[in-house]
Amino acid sequence: MQSSTRLRALAAGVLVAATPAMAQTGAAVAQVPPAKASPARAAATTLSPTPAFSGPREKLVVAMPKTYAKSETMLLWGDYFNHLARCGNIDLQNAQGESLERSTNIDTLSEKDLIDGVASGRVQLAQVNPGLVPQLVALGQPAPFAVPGNKASGQRNSYKLILIARVDSPFTKPQDLVGKKIAHTTPTSNSGNLAPRALFPALGLVPDQNYEVVFSNGHERSVTGVMHGFYPAAAVASDLYQRMVVKGDVKGSSIRTLWESPPFMTETWTMGKDVSPELQNRVKKCSYSYAFSPKLRQLLPGNDTFLPISFERDFATVMEVFNKTQKAQAPKPG
Repeated sequence: MQSSTRLRALAAGVLVAATPAMAQTGAAVAQVPPAKASPARAAATTLSPTPAFSGPREKLVVAMPKTYAKSETMLLWGDYFNHLARCGNIDLQNAQGESLERSTNIDTLSEKDLIDGVASGRVQLAQVNPGLVPQLVALGQPAPFAVPGNKASGQRNSYKLILIARVDSPFTKPQDLVGKKIAHTTPTSNSGNLAPRALFPALGLVPDQNYEVVFSNGHERSVTGVMHGFYPAAAVASDLYQRMVVKGDVKGSSIRTLWESPPFMTETWTMGKDVSPELQNRVKKCSYSYAFSPKLRQLLPGNDTFLPISFERDFATVMEVFNKTQKAQAPKPG
């Protein structure tokens, strides 16, 4: 799956609280009647007054990862969707054909469903974590086109893989976990599974040999599991952990970081290969012109817009992990 550490500083009460379970289930939100503005539309602050592109209004099916509940996903990204719709003269829809300008019923998909949706053309615009990008590129899909960043510095957002344990546990270094259980998130997650399998052996922790891998089904669940003593330790993305800290879902003082990796690219935005070049151009230009809403700036401190991606440069570390994973999974000769 996916950069200086993506530390988060959310103002109290800005986001709708979502428990780890809600984040995983992506509970449905009732559709807003057409006569009333959706919360996402009401929260919009950066709408273009008139479309930057003329001609027929195009349609794009959008999907998001199942990181947050649908309501919180739209609270964070609804302003971007509204900007993209107005600037690009685009009707952004969910898989049911409902316009996101009139509904908050955004599709939030599992990693497998997100890959399948983009690869099949059912999903045409999506946010994907870095661990999914090599798989999509291998399937012939275009490389991602945008990542959050800082316009003035050109710095792109990033995160690190961190190995965490409770601060009152006896574990102070990675080697202390030999013979123990370590929570990974999902099989396709970059920071939650692929990176640990590629990088932990150098720490003396070979997965399934030096320690038992337990899948938690999500970064939030891994952190919560460590906090409540279900797992001795967990491999999680630093930014998702920090989001939980600033939201109050976990106390940072109760968690110890035993190790952290070099930076990885954060979540990026991608389009399907069947999206026309003209429509891709609309989406890219409008995305690069988007000024983040106050909520996104609080979620992603130091980031204020979307920046273009150089796949070879920005995904070098992710591809290193992917290639090591492929090599490890290849059948042994003889």
